[in-house]
Amino acid sequence: MVDVLIVGAGPVGLAAALMAKRLGLSHLVLERGTVADTIYRFPRQMVFFSEAKNLEIGGHPLVSQGPKPTRLEALLYYQKVAEREGLNVLTYTEATAIEGEEGAFRVRARDRLGERVWQSRYVVVATGYFGNPNRLGVPGEDLPHVLHRYEEAAPFFRRRVAVVGGSNSAVEVALDLFRGGAEVALVHRGKWVRPSVKYWLLPDFENRVKEGSIRAVMATRVKAITPEGLHLEGPQGEGFLAADFVLVQIGYRAEDRLLREAGVRYEGGKPWVSPEWETSRKGLFAIGSAAFGPDTRSVFIENGRRHAEVALLAVAGRLGSM
Repeated sequence: MVDVLIVGAGPVGLAAALMAKRLGLSHLVLERGTVADTIYRFPRQMVFFSEAKNLEIGGHPLVSQGPKPTRLEALLYYQKVAEREGLNVLTYTEATAIEGEEGAFRVRARDRLGERVWQSRYVVVATGYFGNPNRLGVPGEDLPHVLHRYEEAAPFFRRRVAVVGGSNSAVEVALDLFRGGAEVALVHRGKWVRPSVKYWLLPDFENRVKEGSIRAVMATRVKAITPEGLHLEGPQGEGFLAADFVLVQIGYRAEDRLLREAGVRYEGGKPWVSPEWETSRKGLFAIGSAAFGPDTRSVFIENGRRHAEVALLAVAGRLGSM
């Protein structure tokens, strides 16, 4: 029996574990991948929009060579923090169910050896969203050449690639593919890419479109995907775009299976939470992206780490550890 079991060892889950340690609470973190698995799965050359100081947890400084940290710098930072703090993290252990009640929860999980059960007084879910991409919902989306995750440009050298989306991820992927030698077309249902695209990416993208290096197919939606390409519908009617690969980059939504199956009340696609980030099921908390459903634009590492502090202070108060 531990005081608090945390599901997810991303930056927000680690911040919760650090807070538990500072408050003298016993803790256990279950993570289905590696520590900071979400960041590990980011595009390899990604640079954060946030400054390093806004990504720090537990008072540990994040040192970066540039004004903003890279994916690799952040990944190594969070893993080193977990190591130096001696956080109790079980990697490659996926939580599958939350049972019981406040003071006596049982969390079922699966690792490579089978199913196990852990007991805790409180549970904090910090599962993030990067493993749950939005889908187009069109025929052919599950074909093997259709990908929802992007790592790097090398596999797409001298191939025709259609990128679907109009936000940061789509624009960044399109630029990286162009520079990696791919023939790139970006398909977006809006009239142009979103104005919220990172300020250093937007003019770069616009210039590549103007010079003809990237083809922009705007105000167009995907109707179906075939091995040969995409069937589209746009201002000029229906059309076809040949493509060897399709990269769907239309955002993500919080992974909610655990919370929904635990009986948590949802409102407008989000779990109802108190000011302390407690769900409708007493003793079960949701922090970071886990509390925001499809609204992933409202939560980041910067404010998610604050959720962790608030939630753990509430837990400590109930356990009389303050």
